[in-house]
Amino acid sequence: MLRIWQKRAAISLVEVMFAMAILSTLALPMGMFLVEQTRGSSQLGDYYQILNLLEEKLETVLDMRFHDIPPGETRDLLVESEGERALDLRPAEVARNLVSFRMRVELLPVSFSALKDAASSELQSVVAEDGMKRIEIIAEWGEKGRHNLNLVAYRSNL
Repeated sequence: MLRIWQKRAAISLVEVMFAMAILSTLALPMGMFLVEQTRGSSQLGDYYQILNLLEEKLETVLDMRFHDIPPGETRDLLVESEGERALDLRPAEVARNLVSFRMRVELLPVSFSALKDAASSELQSVVAEDGMKRIEIIAEWGEKGRHNLNLVAYRSNL
């Protein structure tokens, strides 16, 4: 009887190997999933921090006087404005990443058409060459793969 009890309580090497194979096929994908989940949530947090910085910089530009916003591309400097906050486009560090900022400003002509005389129904057209600016603020970061975000706004001088 002692011999029968010992046979039932014993586990063979083959059973142990099958159990390990089943556990490893379940544990390996779960481990990889957790690693990717952690990395993805970290990158998403970086995106939100950089997006918040871009929104602040765009609000600063929109608060500036129209003529203080320089046309063309500006990067890596402090843009001054009379009586308003200065726009800081110098690189900043966000979660172990060095983020560089640049601003592109394009002058857009604005045309107006209006009735000159109601009796003759003549149209008068006026074009303001510097009536509007298209402002784009761009953030770039990443050593292995380059990432970028940009925000665009329009500012008029009417």
